[in-house]
Amino acid sequence: MAILTNTGTVYNLGGDTGVGRQNREDLMDMITNISPTETPFLSTIGKSKANNVYHEWLTHELATAVTTTVVEGNVASFTTPTTLTRVVNMCQINEKTIAVSETQDKVNKAGMKSEMAYRVTLDIKEMKRDLELAMFQNTAFVTGGATTARALKGVAGFATTSSVTTAVTAANINAMLQTLWDNGCDPEVMYVNGAMKRAVSDLAQNTATSYNWVMKADSKKLATAVDVWAGDFGVQRIVPAHQMGTQSIAALELQHWKHATLRPLKVQDLAKTGDNMTKLINMESTLEARAGTYSGAYYTWTG
Repeated sequence: MAILTNTGTVYNLGGDTGVGRQNREDLMDMITNISPTETPFLSTIGKSKANNVYHEWLTHELATAVTTTVVEGNVASFTTPTTLTRVVNMCQINEKTIAVSETQDKVNKAGMKSEMAYRVTLDIKEMKRDLELAMFQNTAFVTGGATTARALKGVAGFATTSSVTTAVTAANINAMLQTLWDNGCDPEVMYVNGAMKRAVSDLAQNTATSYNWVMKADSKKLATAVDVWAGDFGVQRIVPAHQMGTQSIAALELQHWKHATLRPLKVQDLAKTGDNMTKLINMESTLEARAGTYSGAYYTWTG
């Protein structure tokens, strides 16, 4: 097809994209953020207070059960009492900084009124996500120093841990839960990443036990997800968490885990250094595992 010679079009009046020179841009007044911001562990556990960067708490175990009995008229004898254990974790500082020119904050922008306000909201979400990632790590705490930042010990550092060299099986999960039960733990949740969520759901299809998926013909719905694990050792919700390690499961009794805060999240203005606006967002906190190895397990599989 041909067009009339010297016809004004968006290509010769507005440029290749139709924008520029005399044509206005078509930019929607909204911003879509597609990054995951959920923090299912950090948002679920209880709160606690830290009063020093070296944060400690006490744990105590009952003596091992015995079959010993005594004769009638026995003269009392005394055994050494079980001792308490002091457990420690370090408070770490999570921080975000923002610098915006006065001009950028003033000009007419798409999707926001204030560049600074938008950046603050975004960075707070990022910082919470950073903290959840740290809380899942299999690391020892770092005491820090003049040139080394303090770091907290994560769930996998406190909990019972194991590494399996095969793909996860139902027997593996049941063995993990039995280990917890033997330790006196009653987990109500298993945190998994996306790949492990699918792997657990696939167990119902691949196992020799031949489970059946639920299909509702009237609503044309086929349910192929395993969201609750009900077995010999209680019932656990299976919760996907973006910051979980690959091919790992953290089975936890949540009442024993706390987020202990030394300095709560704070947004503060920094001194001006010129024609700009600057802010500092930070918090100082750590993770409490009040029952240590009795409060959860962190197992990893190769496939």
